[in-house]
Amino acid sequence: MAATLASFKRFADRVGYRLEPFQKRIVQAYFGAERELAVVLPKGNAKSSLAALLAVHHLLETPRPTVVLGAGSREQARVVFELARDLALRPSLAARIVVRHLELRVPGGTLRVVAADGALAHGPTPTLSVADELWAHKKGELYEAMRTALVKAPGARLLVLSTAPRSGDTPLGRLRRRAIAGHVSRRGVVTDACAPGLRLLEWSLDPQTDDLDDDRLVARCNPASWISPEVLAEQRLALPRHVFLQFHASVTGAGEGAWLPPGAWTACRDDYQIEEGAPVVAGVDIGGSRATTAIVAVTRDLRVVEVTVFEGDDAVLQVPDALLDLARRHPVEEVAYDPWRFQSEALRLERDHGLLMVAFPQSHSRMTVASERLHQAVVERRLRHRGFPQLDRHIAAATAKQTGRGWRLDRASADPIDACIALAIAVDRAQHITEPVRLLGWL
Repeated sequence: MAATLASFKRFADRVGYRLEPFQKRIVQAYFGAERELAVVLPKGNAKSSLAALLAVHHLLETPRPTVVLGAGSREQARVVFELARDLALRPSLAARIVVRHLELRVPGGTLRVVAADGALAHGPTPTLSVADELWAHKKGELYEAMRTALVKAPGARLLVLSTAPRSGDTPLGRLRRRAIAGHVSRRGVVTDACAPGLRLLEWSLDPQTDDLDDDRLVARCNPASWISPEVLAEQRLALPRHVFLQFHASVTGAGEGAWLPPGAWTACRDDYQIEEGAPVVAGVDIGGSRATTAIVAVTRDLRVVEVTVFEGDDAVLQVPDALLDLARRHPVEEVAYDPWRFQSEALRLERDHGLLMVAFPQSHSRMTVASERLHQAVVERRLRHRGFPQLDRHIAAATAKQTGRGWRLDRASADPIDACIALAIAVDRAQHITEPVRLLGWL
């Protein structure tokens, strides 16, 4: 017998657990094709209760099950365990499950709490791992132990449940970026994202499009029937704004700015052809030591032609050959480049090969304008791309940083964003129209 969606519904009925509509959606995703499911919900929406229900069902319905529960601390992991233990003690299940200290046993299987220290969690071969409140994990070791264990057992699953991360440079922030670099859809306050092997369901407000001060709107991203706008209004008065936005509006990185609305980048994906001889504009972002360097070429009507990313200390040395190869395949109207570490090569390319090289220093005055132009092109769906994996990842890793001249694209973590910057430069230059010289008269 294997754990299935149908058997879970029967199990929930047997223990008297009435699933709410949003929980049914989560459960359906849990039994879907992706082996890892991440669920991001505001606090108080019964994430731990649902996790316990799924864990006990897995324990009873899976051959030779090994279920591990982990969190940022052993005390937090006990929350899910104690809910699972209470289920196991119900009369309908008590004869099938033996309760021990931080462990439930069935013939041939166990459910237990693992240490918060990720290094100690690499031993088990779980058929189901549950990571609770990943936002609170100081390091990614426990999550990494659970994720790497998926290869040990065919059909093994990983369930992550959490409130929103405080910043993008956290284990949950990185997981979320991996998800939204894939296919994203958003309806109302629900984001549904799929990347290889990963499904993300998130109930949240978008700081760019939603009114964060509207308690009725906040209530929509708290789908549990027992959470009302009145309760949320009381919480808003009692908590600092950034705490309220993280825990009750599920705003990722309340102190940071997401630079694109969820799904906007995916909506620009298109299947198109580049006409032979179509002129292009290239943007070049030069990375520093042990960083990436990127070239992105676009047409004047903002179709992404190609994306090239180099890594390592010698990445800058590979750029000239890549630009010359691009010029052999497309008329290059201009190459806009970051002059840092590339000025001498740019002068050589212009002198020896006739490429029009345009210096584009990444000052606040230049990059705030370029960032805004790229944002508008994406949101208005004037930019089109064919789904370049490296570009997708760099777009997802970028964030909005406020400066004295406005906001600009910036890194939220150690993950590279060079292709995103190169695209912003290329888009800015592709839309740059030189005013024609007008003859006003003769002197």
